[in-house]
Amino acid sequence: MEKRNDSSKSLTGPHFLLVTFPAQGHINPSLELAKRLVGTITGARVTFAATDSAYNRSHEDYIKSSTSSDRSRQYMSATRRRGRETLTGLIEDNRRQNRPFTCVVYTIFLPWVAELAREFHIPSALLWVQPVTVFSIFYHYFNGYADAISEMTTNNPSGAINLPSLPQFSLRDLPTIIFPSDPYTFLVPAYQDQIDSLKQEENPMILVNSFEELEEEALSSVLDNVKIVPIGPLITSTTDSGVDDKYIQWLDAKTDSSVLYICFGTFSVLRKKQLAELCKALIESRRPFLWVIAEKSVKCKRGEKEKEEESIRSFREELDEIGMVVSWCNQFSVLKHKSIGCFVTHCGWNSTLESLVSGVPVVAFPLWNDQMTNAKLLAECWRTGVRVMEKKEDEVVVESGVIRRCFEEVMEEKTEEFRKNAARWRDIAAETVMEGGSSFSHLKAFVDEHM
Repeated sequence: MEKRNDSSKSLTGPHFLLVTFPAQGHINPSLELAKRLVGTITGARVTFAATDSAYNRSHEDYIKSSTSSDRSRQYMSATRRRGRETLTGLIEDNRRQNRPFTCVVYTIFLPWVAELAREFHIPSALLWVQPVTVFSIFYHYFNGYADAISEMTTNNPSGAINLPSLPQFSLRDLPTIIFPSDPYTFLVPAYQDQIDSLKQEENPMILVNSFEELEEEALSSVLDNVKIVPIGPLITSTTDSGVDDKYIQWLDAKTDSSVLYICFGTFSVLRKKQLAELCKALIESRRPFLWVIAEKSVKCKRGEKEKEEESIRSFREELDEIGMVVSWCNQFSVLKHKSIGCFVTHCGWNSTLESLVSGVPVVAFPLWNDQMTNAKLLAECWRTGVRVMEKKEDEVVVESGVIRRCFEEVMEEKTEEFRKNAARWRDIAAETVMEGGSSFSHLKAFVDEHM
């Protein structure tokens, strides 16, 4: 797919090759960046490249079912081999047609793209689709802090660790994959390869889906030779889904700031016991809610799997009396709706940014990896909501009483404080991408470098 600002111009303007890993959290900000690159300067062009699985989400299904480092390596190896062949042909073809790429931008888990760009002497930049804080955690983990974190895990699990220029973290605030007990720890080498590959660059550059005002300290926490450029939030601003959705009509009938919006993303899955606790909390709270339950399978206690919607069947009659369950919605459109008072979120970075851009307080309900850090930032640093407290028994679970208490805190007790903070971040986020704003200026400077 290629986008161009002005087809009447010559082929001498900047031409960006944007390569994305086939996961929703990578595709969405990459597409938004492509639109902004084209809109930043007259004559700019973007060619967008992704694997076939980006269109059918097969990679996300693969990750869900895989806890094997061998299978992960096989997938990454096949992607690298076939991807290099395809992109080599694309680069050479564009050169022959007198529209050479002037810069390659690629997302996490694709370090071979930067390697290929170096072979063709094309500048490249990594698009980091998580917060700067998470990049900094991984950077320091692979550069001197792995042993300290491992020691804390073994000898002082209730302790805290201080990383340069970052908030103090407990173990529950760190990305889960760095702990040996995590089933997705096989992803750690992919993060390490990505960060190590930056050392091969003469002038390593990272475009980050965040903004200067949001993570000022974290932006100063990485070694000086890595240039970090915050250009976010990369959120699509449209709220028109193009259809007359029943859930919007349902929201229209609710009073302002009265509805809980619940969504755990396209990838994260709640266990059956956790789903039951959430159902109990919703029924006991009696607050109207809109809950997105996608086509995902939950893990039952004995290892069986069933669809999330099937897992809540015994609660469905009572739930339907209070709220609405849907399989999909236009999330940004929902978050911008005046009836929404709280976002119960898994704290994926795209959802986290959408909560800030929309100015909606949150109940942070993280499940794995960077979501843990994002929840810490939302609750303790940006103070737009509260974080649930999990209980560890035979499995980790957040009990219904704890969830209900979080609803009350966000919707009643501290609602004025959280709404004020959320509105402040909403206004800052809007300003930063406008002409003259920090992210707009950073992106403009980046484009100018590749004219």
